[in-house]
Amino acid sequence: MDRAEQERELFERMPIWSALRKMIIPAVMSQIIVLIYNMADTFYIGRTNNPYMVGAFRLSFRCLT
Repeated sequence: MDRAEQERELFERMPIWSALRKMIIPAVMSQIIVLIYNMADTFYIGRTNNPYMVGAFRLSFRCLT
């Protein structure tokens, strides 16, 4: 099966809950990875004991997303 046929199967023929599960799992996993990455960055920047650096990191990240 090529990609177009797989997408057609997903969006046209699969039951809604099965299609949602198939799409939600990768989205949730990617959000968890981003969360862990941001927590690690904030932790290492926070170890500098400079609240301005942590604030600048958070502001810069908000501008990027």
